[in-house]
Amino acid sequence: MFDQRFFKITLAVLLFHAGLLYLIQSGLARKLTEAVIAPEIVARIIPLEPPRQEAPPEPPKPKPKQETPPKQVKVTTPKPAPQPKPTPQPVANLPPTPSAPEAPAAPPAPPAPPEPAPAPVSAAPRAVGIGEIQCTPPQPKYPSQSRRMGETGKTVVRLTTDEGGKVIKTSVVSSSGSSRLDQAAVEAVQAMRCKPYMDNGRAVAVTAQQPIGFELN
Repeated sequence: MFDQRFFKITLAVLLFHAGLLYLIQSGLARKLTEAVIAPEIVARIIPLEPPRQEAPPEPPKPKPKQETPPKQVKVTTPKPAPQPKPTPQPVANLPPTPSAPEAPAAPPAPPAPPEPAPAPVSAAPRAVGIGEIQCTPPQPKYPSQSRRMGETGKTVVRLTTDEGGKVIKTSVVSSSGSSRLDQAAVEAVQAMRCKPYMDNGRAVAVTAQQPIGFELN
């Protein structure tokens, strides 16, 4: 069944939209909008400044009068009359005056004191024990001739190490009684390797003694 109420509402909506479209096309809606939203104009009155008065011009200054300089008068003085020159009188020859005594010469300056001699540096290395430089054990070679001849003995060798612990000098302090055994002991000491000896944190050269014994088994 047809609903008349729904038909009326639909017809009213269509008529409203048709009227609104007509107003937009005719420009009536734009005029209404401009009438509703009118721009606000604010007018401010700015007071006019009074005209500036120009200062009156200064009167011209009077020119100073130029004074005429006084005339110069030349004054002439009379020249004095020439006077006669006096005649020179003879001067008696006087004995020469003794010369002034010469001042004594200044005494010569004392010689500068000699510079203090530097502290003597000990040339000899410090003597320490053989255990303080921790050397490698000596390995002497028994001479074959001394073994055949039955030579035995003990040789004490003095050794000197440098700052690096290297043996730089050797000498026999106590002989074994055999030159062959002493020579074998010296060669064994020269082949040793030692640690540097430290004195207050500084490596120094030192000297020590190493005994080497030769015995037949």
